[in-house]
Amino acid sequence: MVDVLPVVLLLGAPALLGVMAVPLLTRLPTGRGTVCVMLATGLAMRLVWYGTAVVIDDDYFRYLWDGAILASGQNPYAFAPKSAIDGDGVPTVVETLARNGKDVLAGINFPELTTIYPGTAQLAFTLAHLIAPFDHDGLRAVFLGAELATLALLLVILGNLGRPRVLAALYWLNPLVVWSSHGTGHSEALLAPLVVGACLATWRGREVLAATLLALAIGVKLWPALLVPLLAHTVYARRRSLALPAIVLTGLAGALVLPLALSAAAGARSGLVAYSEHWWTNNGPFSWISYAVYQATGGSPLGQRALRASIAIGVGLIALFVARRPPSGLHGLLASALVVAAATFYLAPAQFPWYALWFLPLAAALACRPLLLASATLAAYYLALPLINQGGGHWHAYGIAFLHALPVWAWLAWDARRTNVGR
Repeated sequence: MVDVLPVVLLLGAPALLGVMAVPLLTRLPTGRGTVCVMLATGLAMRLVWYGTAVVIDDDYFRYLWDGAILASGQNPYAFAPKSAIDGDGVPTVVETLARNGKDVLAGINFPELTTIYPGTAQLAFTLAHLIAPFDHDGLRAVFLGAELATLALLLVILGNLGRPRVLAALYWLNPLVVWSSHGTGHSEALLAPLVVGACLATWRGREVLAATLLALAIGVKLWPALLVPLLAHTVYARRRSLALPAIVLTGLAGALVLPLALSAAAGARSGLVAYSEHWWTNNGPFSWISYAVYQATGGSPLGQRALRASIAIGVGLIALFVARRPPSGLHGLLASALVVAAATFYLAPAQFPWYALWFLPLAAALACRPLLLASATLAAYYLALPLINQGGGHWHAYGIAFLHALPVWAWLAWDARRTNVGR
C-alpha cells in the first residue's frame, strides 16, 4: 500500500485540479505561444518515461510478442505463447523468437490463451517491433504518434467549435492519459485519434475517410462498432449515399477482425472467449449483481452468460437510442459519441483505468467535467493491487471499486437535473 499510494495521489490529484480549472482554461489566451507551451509540456511528460521499466502492469509483454510474431511473417492468432515457451509444434522461426525474446515471453500473462487484439493493434505492435525489437520504447514511440495525432485533431475540433484550443490540455496533459500510454503502455492510445477522427470526418462530409477510420478503430478494440448507427444516420440525414462507406467499413473491419474471430471460434484457448466470459474488475455494481445471479442460479455458468449478454444488448440499445436522431452539428455529434463511449465503459464488467481513454478525448473536446472527473477517481483502482496480494481483493471488488464511479454518476445526475430544471 505504501508503494501504491504515491501512484494514486500523483495520478488523481493533478487530474482533479485540471477538472476544477476548466472554467479558468476557457478564459486563457489561445495564441500560438500557449499551444507551444502546452505541446512542450506534454512531450516532456511523455519523454521522461523512455528508458524506464514498467513496474505495475504486464500487458505490454503480449504486445511485444505479437509484434515480433507478425513481423516475422507468422500468424499471432495461430498459437498461444505457452506453445512457444514449450516448443510445442511451433515453426522454427518462432522457436528463434522465443529464444531472443525469452524475457518478454516469460512476462506474458495468461500465456495459455491466444491473443485478444485485432488487426490494427497487431499492425501497431509490429511497427513497434520494427522500431525497437522487444523493447517497450518501441511501443511508446508508436503511442506517442497516436497521441500527437489526437492532439492535432482536438485543436482542429476546438477551433471549429469556437472554443479555446487550450482545452486540449484536458487530454494532452492528463496524467491518466500519459500514464496509460507511456507509464504502463496500453493500446487504448491507438483508439483516440481514430474515433475522434471518424467523428470529425463524418461532420465534414468525408464519409469514406470516416468509414476507414472507424474500421481501423474497430481493429484496435471491438466496441467502436457501436458508433456505426450514429455515424451512418448522420450521413443518411444529409441525403448522401451510404453504399461506398458501407463497403469500405465492412471490408476493412472484416479483414482486421476476421482472423481474431476465427481464432475465437477455434477453441477454448481463445483470449477473446475468455475475456468475454470471465473478465471482470473494478466494477462495483457488476460485482454485486453477478454475485446475486450466482446465488439465484446456483452457480450455473448460464446465469453469468445471460448477465453478460444482457449487458451487451443494453449497450447496443443505448447506441441505437442515441442514434435515433441525427445530431445537428459537430458538438451534437461528439456529444452523442461521448454518450456511447462512456456508457460502454461504465456498463463493461471490466473497468480498467486505461479503458477511460475510450471516452476521455471526447470529454476533453467538449470540456465535460463530470466525465473528465473519471481521470482522477480511476486512480483508486491501484489500491486493488496490494489488497489482492494480501488476500483482500474482495474489499476492492465489492466496495472500493464504487469510489471511481459514484462521483462521476452523481455529477452527471446533478447536471441532468439542473438542465431539466432550467427548461
